[in-house]
Amino acid sequence: MERHVGAIMNNSKIKVLYIAGTGRSGSTIVHNILGQIDGFSAVGELRYIWERGFIKNALCGCGVSFQECEFWRAVVREAFGGMDHAYVHRMSGLTASFRIYHLPLTLISHVRQRLASRLSEYLDSLEKLYRAIQTTTGSRVIVDSSKFPQYGYAVRMIPVIELYVVHLTRDSRAVAYSRSRKRLLEPDPKNPEYMEQENPIRASLRWNARNLTSEMHLRQTPVRYMMLRYEDFIDEPEASVKRILSLVDETAVDLPFVTEHAVEITKTNHSVFGNVVRFQTGTVELKLDKEWKMKMRRPHKIAVLALTWPLLLKYGYLMKFHNQNRE
Repeated sequence: MERHVGAIMNNSKIKVLYIAGTGRSGSTIVHNILGQIDGFSAVGELRYIWERGFIKNALCGCGVSFQECEFWRAVVREAFGGMDHAYVHRMSGLTASFRIYHLPLTLISHVRQRLASRLSEYLDSLEKLYRAIQTTTGSRVIVDSSKFPQYGYAVRMIPVIELYVVHLTRDSRAVAYSRSRKRLLEPDPKNPEYMEQENPIRASLRWNARNLTSEMHLRQTPVRYMMLRYEDFIDEPEASVKRILSLVDETAVDLPFVTEHAVEITKTNHSVFGNVVRFQTGTVELKLDKEWKMKMRRPHKIAVLALTWPLLLKYGYLMKFHNQNRE
């Protein structure tokens, strides 16, 4: 594994680019593209490293299991001394214990202090993990696509981390339709695993909750936060990536775009978890999936619209311009 010359001091800041929002919003392809940029290390949905990596030994984005992946073996050795990290189940439990409905309570000072105390061991392990990724790769920016606003909030609590947030949104109707379909998660021909399916009502409530809490609790520092509609990203992917680079105060001489709407994925992907798209390599065409407009049942469309229209309006999805260009 490449180790860049020039020591990264243990007291230096760790720059983390966090993709927030809800599932099925295109975060994986955004993550993959950012991972192609020199100095960026894209590690997928790091929130799941305890359960999917240490406990279940699921596939890394490079195609081998987590515990056999040279990248993660080096990172875990640097962070914890080896794969037999004694507190894995405790860390997994603490990850699950911090729920999205806890976030509003963090506005109360004494609750926020109690939370920091309860999560201190967890935050210490996360700091070691992010530091190890930075140290073993020489990365300037770590891309984490975990999306959960509560996890992003926890990462922000770590003093040495500079958290930059890309709040990625997508039309709630497209998300609800995607979440209702059976989609492959792990491409194992013997034991295929599929994503969780949801009905439109639950998907709509999740969409509202994730987007609202991402804005409320991850937008504390405006200069380190940007909202990006997935539809706009697909329309102008290179311009969108340059906006993200500006957010994190980074520049890139070479971006992976081979045409206006195609990228070349060549850099090995070590995402610990995410959509099956994380396994894609070679030339990837960037195009908007409009299947929901034709195949989503009308009652489902109406239900999702009724539940999510305030945020759809706020994010520009119900404006005349978007009706003409997206529908």
